Amino acid sequence: MTEKCLIKETRRSRVKGAGPRRHEMLTHGTVADDVPQEVVDQIFQIACSYKGNDLGGDNYQISQHCDVKNTFTASETYSQILLQQCASDDVINETNYTIWRNDINSDHIQKYLNTKFKTPYRTRISVMHGGNELNYHIDTDTSVLCRVQIPVQTEGSLFQWKTKSDEVSLNMKLGEAYFVNTGWLHRVINPSNNIRIVLIFGIDYNNLPNKESLLV
Repeated sequence: MTEKCLIKETRRSRVKGAGPRRHEMLTHGTVADDVPQEVVDQIFQIACSYKGNDLGGDNYQISQHCDVKNTFTASETYSQILLQQCASDDVINETNYTIWRNDINSDHIQKYLNTKFKTPYRTRISVMHGGNELNYHIDTDTSVLCRVQIPVQTEGSLFQWKTKSDEVSLNMKLGEAYFVNTGWLHRVINPSNNIRIVLIFGIDYNNLPNKESLLV
């Protein structure tokens, strides 16, 4: 890890792009309600069988340049499993994460994402144990890149936002895929005893299904 955090050093590049800005889009919205059961099952199987945590490891190249883990949370029980690795030396640009790992079987996930969302970026599985929460943080403005989450096991947890005028919470439903506006301050809390498992990936605004319904 370098002394300077490249995530902070390059944040200007994640603020203004060609798409709608964060205030021009809702905090969240359903973009698909047809997530196949085999996709849900495969995400769950990977989350349960994968050993280790790519957030802070060699597979997650960003973490070689910044303490990403403590940017989100100090908890030792929050982990991510990276399914798409970086295809270039520019590890900060999320759109460079396009290579599906060949040591993890994600064929159902790949087929669904490539069909429904065309070009997913930096697909990963987030695993949060009960009694934990992420710190409030901002990722990338929606004009640069949007974010989608597919819940697999989210009972008892909430996705929360703080905008300039409101505080919003979302309780995700199984079988749906959600746009989540990470241009605003956001976090996840899991006060339950359940392990929260979701699939996360980046996507260009133009590739979002039902994108017009997400505009303010």
